[in-house]
Formats: sequence, structure tokens, C-alpha cells
Amino acid sequence: MSKEPDFFPKAWPTIKATLAPDASPEQWDAAIGRCLDTRLKLRYFDPIEAITASRKLKGEGFLILTIQCSILEFLASLRRGWNYRQGAGWGIDFEYGGSKRLYVEFLCQNPPFSDWFPTEERAEDFYKNIRCGLVHEAQTKDGWVVKAGKSQHPLIDFDAKVINRDEFGRAINSYLADYRHALRGDQNLQDAFKRKFDNIYFHATAAPGFVTAAEVASQ
Repeated sequence: MSKEPDFFPKAWPTIKATLAPDASPEQWDAAIGRCLDTRLKLRYFDPIEAITASRKLKGEGFLILTIQCSILEFLASLRRGWNYRQGAGWGIDFEYGGSKRLYVEFLCQNPPFSDWFPTEERAEDFYKNIRCGLVHEAQTKDGWVVKAGKSQHPLIDFDAKVINRDEFGRAINSYLADYRHALRGDQNLQDAFKRKFDNIYFHATAAPGFVTAAEVASQ
């Protein structure tokens, strides 16, 4: 689906043109579907579902949670419309050069994550010992364990040091539902959305052989 000319990234200039300040909620719904939902589904959610469907429970939770941590940083930066650049100052020119503060503030300020991370201390524990452990060293640290299952474990248990990757995935989906609804009428979120996808499109066009939707239509 993402390779078709009417979806992101090929069609971003056309999609963005429909997102004027007076764009209707329906136009935003269409843009969300063609950009955000398609990208997340094909690149992240479908692979997670394929891994989960194996039901081996032999350590694949580490990979699933690593992917989810990547999604989380994307969602945090999308909400602000910021882009990562090594060495960048915090928020200068809509960029950031370190992810800790981005992660911590996102977890503490946005439901349903804020229900589980009511303090910066707890969010920092997740960032340091789960997110960074998985991303940088392919392990959780300080005794944290990854579990699965719908009811056996809550999303995160700071006393037992258990994180439930299935519940974490459900929290991501819950956040996305709220974000989609808010995006239909929140000008700040809309501006941030366009900045973020402008940047993704910019980097996509650098790929060899990239063809825009307009170029496809003219062939």
C-alpha cells in the first residue's frame, strides 16, 4: 500500500495541499489514514502482529518492546513536530539532540501513559533501564523483565520490575485513538504533524529512484 502513488511519501505534496488552515476534520482523517496509519501499520504494527502470532514466548518480547520504544519516540516527536539531529539544542528550529527529556515528558503528560508514569522518576526508570537497555545493549537492565498476556500483568509494575509488552502495545493504540481525534481540531498538533511529515518526506526524496506521485501520473 505504501508504494502506491496516492499514499505517503510519494503523495505528500498533494496531501499537504489539502491541509490548509480551514481543512475539514474529514480532510484530516484522510491525511491521517494515508500518512500516519499506513506508515505505522506496514512498518511496525504488522511486523509486531506477525511476531506475536508465533506464540513461541521464547524471548521475542524483547524485539516487540524494542519496536514499541521506537514507535514511542516517533509519537513523542510527532506531537511536537520536532526532528532529531545529533547535537541539536532542545526545541531550537523544531529539533532535539537527545531523547531522554522527550521520552520522560511524553510519558508523564499524555494518557494513558501518564496513568502509569505519574512521576519523572518512574519515566526515567523506564527510559534508562528498558528503552536504552533494549536499544543500545539488547537487554533490559536493573532486573527488569518483559512479560506478555492480557490479564496476568499490568502495563508496568515498578515493584516487581515487570513490563507487559502486550499492554504497552494496547496503550500505544489507545494514545493513537486520542491523538487522531485531537488532531482533527487542534491547530498546534496540525502544524506539528505537517512539520514532521515534511521532514520524513525530505529524507525519503533523497533515496535513489524516488518518484513523486505527480511524476507517476505524468508517465
